Amino acid sequence: MTREELIDLVLEKTNSYEDYPFNDNNTHETILWTAIRQRKDKKIIALIFEKDDDLLIDLKLTPEHGDEVREYDGVFPGYHMNKTHWNTVRVNNTSLPFEGLVKMIEESDKLTK
Repeated sequence: MTREELIDLVLEKTNSYEDYPFNDNNTHETILWTAIRQRKDKKIIALIFEKDDDLLIDLKLTPEHGDEVREYDGVFPGYHMNKTHWNTVRVNNTSLPFEGLVKMIEESDKLTK
């Protein structure tokens, strides 16, 4: 999956828009962060980024569901996020089924409303 396809998937499954709040000319940040935000209150549903040639996505889950999906290869506590509620998925390097990723996106959407 490409970055653009992942962005499109999250936008398709949620009532959201893409934003780039962490990337400006005055930052030392070298990672391009795409924030997918709720239209209503601008809360972040997902963060999409690439690091070390991996396409990654941060999603918010219940602690129980987070523990469950972390059993899959390529799913781990959120990168730069609250480790209890946020989880990172290596999109192209995980044993998590595609349907599991979609479920995570939908849950993150519900939890951030």
